[in-house]
Amino acid sequence: MTGRSIDRVLPRPGRHRQARAVVVALATALATPAALAEETDWRFSGDIRAGYFDSERKARNGTQSDSRALRGRLRLAAERDLGDHLHFRTRFAGRYGQHQTGHGFQLHGYATTSTGMDLGESTLDEFYLDYADKARPWSLRLGRFQTQFALQGVASKGLDRNDSPNIDITWTDGLHYRHQLPGWRAHLVLEHNHREGPGSAVRTPLDFSEDASRVTVFAGLEATEPLGPVVQRMIGVTWMPAALASDGTAFSRREDYITLVGRVAASWRLSEAGLRLVPGFEIGYAPNTPRATVTGSGNTGDAGGLAWQAALSLYDIAPGHNLGLVHARIDAGWLLSGDFRGNDALSEIRYQWRFTPQWSMEARYRLREEIDIPAGALRPREDRDFYIRISGRF
Repeated sequence: MTGRSIDRVLPRPGRHRQARAVVVALATALATPAALAEETDWRFSGDIRAGYFDSERKARNGTQSDSRALRGRLRLAAERDLGDHLHFRTRFAGRYGQHQTGHGFQLHGYATTSTGMDLGESTLDEFYLDYADKARPWSLRLGRFQTQFALQGVASKGLDRNDSPNIDITWTDGLHYRHQLPGWRAHLVLEHNHREGPGSAVRTPLDFSEDASRVTVFAGLEATEPLGPVVQRMIGVTWMPAALASDGTAFSRREDYITLVGRVAASWRLSEAGLRLVPGFEIGYAPNTPRATVTGSGNTGDAGGLAWQAALSLYDIAPGHNLGLVHARIDAGWLLSGDFRGNDALSEIRYQWRFTPQWSMEARYRLREEIDIPAGALRPREDRDFYIRISGRF
């Protein structure tokens, strides 16, 4: 998925029909009857993230490289109610930065890299209808939307469905059914996968060239009420039929890829001034994983399928000042996260200053080191990176 050329992004004559079709669909959604237009109004909003990103890598052979750049993301949304129970929303999203290799607006059914849109690219990351009736316990979302089930905390991260973290742009194409139960909410997500891949984050050797791999199924159960100090509880299962190229994408064998994830977080108030402690833990397991030779994590057997993260957050150390710590260990066979790479041990510290309800500053320092290396490698690959970033909503 990472080797796609920039000509997939730059406008081409053959893409005009697709662009016109989307424009027509958008215009159709906007052109509601006059009577409805008198009762409802458009609402506009947006958010921006921009900052300085610095990274250094020490490769397996001992060579070093580095990258420094200004990067950012801009998103602009428009939404309106279409009657009492139907809601429409669309959003433009673009990533920009120094050293970007091109620019273009694209409407593919897939992201151009394994973790989303590349620098210089823009798209619609939301375009959906949402049906909800307060008299009914269920709701339904259909189209292109965001799914986010991350672990709570200052450095909020997720092992599976966490669209568009940091300045990334990912999305889910399909439907999201939600059903309210006593104290719990059930989720069912059916995601359409293009042959080139989905809009959400997936990593090689997941491959969607087989017809049987067109739909990813996610089912989750999320607590909606606290249990003492426990403020988050959720379990989820993902099923990707015929999507795992266990022997590598050059070979024909495809297997189902299945993951199970559980997360829990608690919250304690430590002082009358508002200081709050929030620890959290998330664990995932993939019983069927690719060969270790395919993931570059060994020379025999299958790659590991265990992934976990432990997080600790302190809120309001001083008013608006928060601190988060994360430590994670992700086996090479874990292929679903945009926040974590497979075959990595990660440690991160993040500081956040929320100076208004809409605007904040964050600084992060992160260390990632390979867990397993193939024979012949001199040392594990090591990455260190830092960013300072401004985020705002308007």
